[in-house]
Amino acid sequence: MVALPLFKLASLFVRHVSKYGADRIKLQAHEHPGFRHFAARYGQMIHQLNMRISVALLRNTDAEIKAKEKAEAPTVKTKEQVTREEELRAKYGTTPKESHPVRGVPAGSIWRRKFRALPEAKAVDLFADVIGDAFILVVAGTLIVYEYYRSSQKPDATAEKLKELDQRLKELKQREEEMAEAEREQRTRVETIEAALRAFKDPKTKQPILATPTP
Repeated sequence: MVALPLFKLASLFVRHVSKYGADRIKLQAHEHPGFRHFAARYGQMIHQLNMRISVALLRNTDAEIKAKEKAEAPTVKTKEQVTREEELRAKYGTTPKESHPVRGVPAGSIWRRKFRALPEAKAVDLFADVIGDAFILVVAGTLIVYEYYRSSQKPDATAEKLKELDQRLKELKQREEEMAEAEREQRTRVETIEAALRAFKDPKTKQPILATPTP
């Protein structure tokens, strides 16, 4: 009779219940005032992190470097441009390009950029989804780790069968050796009896009781 896989059934039940636990967390994130404030705050942090990662993945660093190099490369000015800059410098003391230089965007500024915040309800939903999924993941991971530990503690069925077969083979070899030894002993006794009969002679015929076998 095959035993019921009670642990697997219990694991499926716990995983199913964990979904209701995740839904309960999402519901509390909307209804409980303190939890809602907490969820909205960290939901905005998750949103900012998601946006920075998305922009960083879509960002073309090579194109930015080329554009920066092109902007910083010196250009040959025409006579009219030189005359115009001298007039502006004489009138205002500087030129618009000198007073407002174009600067390249720092490489790491993407991680300090502030994106537009989400509405509070969406921030709460985002945090609740992350926490609910994390709860289900933790429950599933715990069950997997426990199942691995439980299976590692059980004896290996294949190893046990191999061990049993090896023990039977040893017993068969030992029995075969015992039977061979008994056969040798029996043959030795028969040879001893035959030798004794050959040595004993019939008083009437003076011939050995057992004839010597011809080679």
